[in-house]
Amino acid sequence: MKKIYFLLLILCFKINSNASNDKYRLTLRNNPATSIVIGWNQILGTNPKVYYGTKDNGVNYNLYTNSKTPDRIVSYKGMNNHFVRLTNLQPNTSYYFVIKDSEGTSRRLWFKTAPANNDRMSFIAGGDSRNNREPRQNANRLVAKLKPHAVLFGGDMTDDDTNSQWQNWFNDWQLTIANDGRMFPIVAARGNHEDSNNTIYNLFDVPSSRVYYAITFGENLVRAYTLNTEISISGDQTNWLRNDLTANESTIWKIAQYHKPMRPHTFFKLDGFSQYSNWASLFYEKDVKLVVECDAHTVKTTWPVKPSYASGNEEGFIRDDKNGTVYVGEGCWGAPLRSNDDVKKWTRSSGRFNQFKWIFIDEDKIETRTIQVDNALEVGEVSNNNVFQIPTNLDVWNPANGSVVTINKEGNVDTTPDVKTIEITISNGRDDVEENKNGNVYTYSSDLELVYDSRNKDSYQTIGLRYRNVSLPKNVTITNAYIQFTADESNTESTELEIALENTASAAGYSNSNNVSRRNFFTNRVNWKPAAWEGGQTGSAQKTPNLKNLIQELVNKNDWNQGNSLSFAILGKGNSLTSKSAKRVADSYERSASKAPKLIVSYTTKSGNICNGVQNWQSNVNYTEGQKVVYEGNLFERTASEWNFLGACSNIASKNSEVSLVNVPPIFSENDLEVYPNPFIDQINITVNNNYFNKPLTIELFNINGQQVYKEVFKVKEASGKIINPAILAKGMYFLTIKSDEKIIKQSQLIKE
Repeated sequence: MKKIYFLLLILCFKINSNASNDKYRLTLRNNPATSIVIGWNQILGTNPKVYYGTKDNGVNYNLYTNSKTPDRIVSYKGMNNHFVRLTNLQPNTSYYFVIKDSEGTSRRLWFKTAPANNDRMSFIAGGDSRNNREPRQNANRLVAKLKPHAVLFGGDMTDDDTNSQWQNWFNDWQLTIANDGRMFPIVAARGNHEDSNNTIYNLFDVPSSRVYYAITFGENLVRAYTLNTEISISGDQTNWLRNDLTANESTIWKIAQYHKPMRPHTFFKLDGFSQYSNWASLFYEKDVKLVVECDAHTVKTTWPVKPSYASGNEEGFIRDDKNGTVYVGEGCWGAPLRSNDDVKKWTRSSGRFNQFKWIFIDEDKIETRTIQVDNALEVGEVSNNNVFQIPTNLDVWNPANGSVVTINKEGNVDTTPDVKTIEITISNGRDDVEENKNGNVYTYSSDLELVYDSRNKDSYQTIGLRYRNVSLPKNVTITNAYIQFTADESNTESTELEIALENTASAAGYSNSNNVSRRNFFTNRVNWKPAAWEGGQTGSAQKTPNLKNLIQELVNKNDWNQGNSLSFAILGKGNSLTSKSAKRVADSYERSASKAPKLIVSYTTKSGNICNGVQNWQSNVNYTEGQKVVYEGNLFERTASEWNFLGACSNIASKNSEVSLVNVPPIFSENDLEVYPNPFIDQINITVNNNYFNKPLTIELFNINGQQVYKEVFKVKEASGKIINPAILAKGMYFLTIKSDEKIIKQSQLIKE
């Protein structure tokens, strides 16, 4: 008995020796290439110390070459938060660490510092994890699988900012730690569900107690601004932002994150007038190209836009593909979803689902993808050596205008090719069938058992799905493809399925003599481990992984023709062929034609390169300054210096291309205009630095509410400049617009003193 008691004591000691700290987190205060902050909750014990080094010594703390005691300890939200600020680290280097205290040693964890040069980097951006733990946990799991250089989190981590909710939040955040113990730093912003700045400052040790700050990644690759919409926006915060943007003009990319959006894409939320009046023009003038907004609990990406109250604006923005700012968001990390019922004409795409943004940045471009998170358990994991690969089963949202939003350094020309999407439904009960173990085909079932069916000769069966009149042209590029089911029953047991596509130019109908399993299929197959199903659901859990590679093989066949039929087989794998409850049950055509399995395919016929829609260029065009290219009735402006850049388009030139050049007057740009002083007292000076331009210019001045307070037209050939004296008395911010032929040439944000 004494021996058993002694063993129990040893067991308890071992448990306690590994339980003295938890709720680990990494944050950033300074250069991500040479510093990092390790944070945790100290449960019990004394004298905690971080032991770290570039060699993995497991939990043998005494073998690590470096150690450091906490720089800051703060008791907050029911946790004893400890922060160790590591500095003088080596760039792009793996560091392993443990936390040792009087009670024992933590698990071994590790991180990798960011590159010090301008190598490509990966970020995840989102917010509003709030109170729905399942999607919150799914999004966290994807952080561990996608391995970003940093996570930009836009606030509203919890619902009520209580101790218990924060402790649950940090417990869930541990899911962002990869299976090998790798951690990823979070760059935190404050939301309206954080009761004070102290919440973010005390839990994430951010570099500013006012929770607005900026961090530069790489030598000068990207400067990421975290702003605070829960305190005064005008005044100190905007002055700091303006000064910092000016001081960092040499940074290649500037991006920003904050909580409340300027123009929410749901009617449930009010417009952010203060954000708009203080930041929109500043973003545009200072070349901030990407902004991540949260709070609305819906999904949006915009075309590049600039602030304007000129004709054609909507809610103070107009589209500007070359120089505008792209706004994305709006926070669906777990908060209750809202309807995307306030779409603007400059909205690129919008939706309603749990998501975050996956962002790649290099010297030439920014790529942004919207990731749907509900199928996180099915998604593969990127390699630590290549964090830019797309893992298996990753659910990248693919709206009609393409899955990737690209911002080019040569101007915000979105290079995503024109994408078309078709939806094909099962059109006959004989086209969604079940084949039993004897090879007989059952065509009239009201549901599809994937794959065990006790009523069909008690068999593990094969499912056949045939789609007729598939309007995919030959040799198009498939960008996305999947089958959408509707759940007929609730099933939760882990299930594994395999999807195959018949290797034939046109699939014949099913019969006992030409059943599903006897057909010839492409060697390539797609594995599917569907999440739990709830009866009646039609969502991401009932959506197959991407089948684009299967469809691509089919449309590339020499004998494939638009309008042919195709056929899928769905088979069981693993425990789906041994357990009678490891299955999923979907509605069939007989149950409801509208709920029958749908095939959705997106494709493009264009190559999607820098030509931006102009496919057929002749390589010997004599292109000079002051000319434009006309192709198929569309006008494309390029300066002579850009001709070599566009010359790459010649590799897809058509013999039948018709390209013509049109002489036009010299281009007049905003660089030809100077507006001063700013701030102004009574008069505004406008100087014109272009002696060749002789068209009239229209000057308009708007107040902060969008009301026109001044307008005048003058001709440049009659004056090299203009002085205006707007009869306005109210001090504050105004917007100046200068137009030629209704085209906006220049916009300025002015302050009247």
